[in-house]
Amino acid sequence: MINKVKSNYIYLIFLIPLFPHYETNVSNIHFDDIPIILYLISFMFFVNKKEVFQELKNFLPLFVFIIYLLFQNLLIYSETINTEVFRYIFYLLIFIHISQLKKENFNFKKAPMLLFYFFATFSIFSYFLKLDFGTDSYNYWNIGLNLNEWGFTPGRVNGLQAGGPNSFGDLICIFGLYTLVNTKNSYKPAVIICAIVACFFTYSRSSLLVLIFFIVVYIFSQSDWKKNLGVVLLSLLVISNFGFVDRFSSERETEGIQDRIQMQTATAGFLSNSEPLELAFGNGFNNIGVVNDKVGDIEEFNEELRVTGPHNSYLFLILKYGIIGTVVYFFIFLKLIKKIFSVNLKTSLTSSSTLSILAFLTLGLASDLLHNHTVVWFLYYLLCDVNE
Repeated sequence: MINKVKSNYIYLIFLIPLFPHYETNVSNIHFDDIPIILYLISFMFFVNKKEVFQELKNFLPLFVFIIYLLFQNLLIYSETINTEVFRYIFYLLIFIHISQLKKENFNFKKAPMLLFYFFATFSIFSYFLKLDFGTDSYNYWNIGLNLNEWGFTPGRVNGLQAGGPNSFGDLICIFGLYTLVNTKNSYKPAVIICAIVACFFTYSRSSLLVLIFFIVVYIFSQSDWKKNLGVVLLSLLVISNFGFVDRFSSERETEGIQDRIQMQTATAGFLSNSEPLELAFGNGFNNIGVVNDKVGDIEEFNEELRVTGPHNSYLFLILKYGIIGTVVYFFIFLKLIKKIFSVNLKTSLTSSSTLSILAFLTLGLASDLLHNHTVVWFLYYLLCDVNE
């Protein structure tokens, strides 16, 4: 029994997007924290402590970024530890754990694929059956179908993860691309249709555009591209019956794009007017928020307002970590960059991890995805594969 737990507790991380952000009876612990807590307990119990320190040198950029966060907290709060630090320590442990499992030839590639099938099924069934499981503790988006008055659709589908329909669309996009690359050729058409339709029912424009773009790019790297390109066109024909054109052409819906431009412009202005020390080292975790064209201390906003980031992960990085911290953060992707430039483009695009990471980074241009920890854990899982 103990040996089975030791061999399989890595699968706990795949439960993170399946546990809603509900309150628990324990202070500061939410329902979606449970898989992480169980994973950390298992890791501390089973891991070889000596091997952990030996592995650190292989994941130095992430370790250095954690040291930077500790320094930043000391500078801003006169203390070192907060939840942001714990999250990145968690990602570092994932790096170390998966590195050890790969040495033992442990294969767990099917786990992300099973998650994709669940996400796609949940999205499609929620849309047609109008499933509604209520809100999580953020009390904003329903889990399931969120009704609206757009006219061309009854509503948007949200998943179990925190972050709303856009985050759910991002999940379907990223896991769909991963599954597409790892699926047998005979099943790829089914994956393409499921991914596009399921992602569309979240009505997340950026998720759908990024998904279609990378699917097409991947398809053209394959010999049977004509058949699969036809499947993409068929999928677009299917979703055109559910408001595909209206989602991009409706005047009311262009307001969402204008809001994001407004938020990002305000954030850029805030950064340009920041003190040199703040610009260099950032404002820290959970200090600065954005509402429309207002950027400032989270405590200064009315509690009824929905305070978010600037809907651009890279501007949010500078807001939180400063220019120095952002540069340190991007060193985490150094091996990925080297790998992309060391091989031809076709080889990079046929790697499920590389393709999915590129989708992650692209989606970050129009969202706070890289800061949504119920989703971004998968980025570090993928980086483990690239860093080998």
